[in-house]
Amino acid sequence: MVELKGENHIREFRQVAIGLVSKISSFEDVVGIVFIGGLVRGFADRYSDVDIIIFLGRKDERVRRKIRGLGADEQRRLGIDVDLEVHFLEDFRRWKWDEADRWEFSRAEAVFDPEDEIKKVFRKKLRVPKNFWVERVVVCGEYLIWYCCPPTEEVGTVAGSWIERGDLVAAHYCLTYAVDLLIRTVFALNREFLPVPKWRIFYSYGLKWLPVLSRKWATLCP
Repeated sequence: MVELKGENHIREFRQVAIGLVSKISSFEDVVGIVFIGGLVRGFADRYSDVDIIIFLGRKDERVRRKIRGLGADEQRRLGIDVDLEVHFLEDFRRWKWDEADRWEFSRAEAVFDPEDEIKKVFRKKLRVPKNFWVERVVVCGEYLIWYCCPPTEEVGTVAGSWIERGDLVAAHYCLTYAVDLLIRTVFALNREFLPVPKWRIFYSYGLKWLPVLSRKWATLCP
């Protein structure tokens, strides 16, 4: 993994987060608290938030407002962004996760989960069918062939068609999309969910398996 540069405020962020957990976990309706984002990544700079997710065992808007108020108080006091996301557990169980949710919650740190309810929900919602990763590789591969990687030189590509049409911006966009398809394929081959776009390249560095550049490509990429 490439080391992030800049001033790291993670110690300060963790202290704030742990203090909030101490207060919030004392509420009777709170059944789970989870850290996400920089708190889990181990790096927090001026662009980061203190990201905490709280789960309530029963619907109580009064408690939800009180918890959010704690976050707002800390934000005003310390001058850092505090994002307290409060969910009612039963609603969260029915929540249909998208790719970004799967990636985020697969990395989440459960810091308060006395009955293991949150871990159980996460395990269940992170399960995917046996053919999930294979299908992703196959679909991305088909699109890669179509956009920029034909099986033979005689077969045209979407990117190539835009060059012939005289729109280099459209051609460039298609090639950029093809790069994203390749990244999606590599994550799938590692059986890893796809990060949100802003973290996609960074987290690709830490994958267990990465493609090896051929000699031809190595000479073009010093």
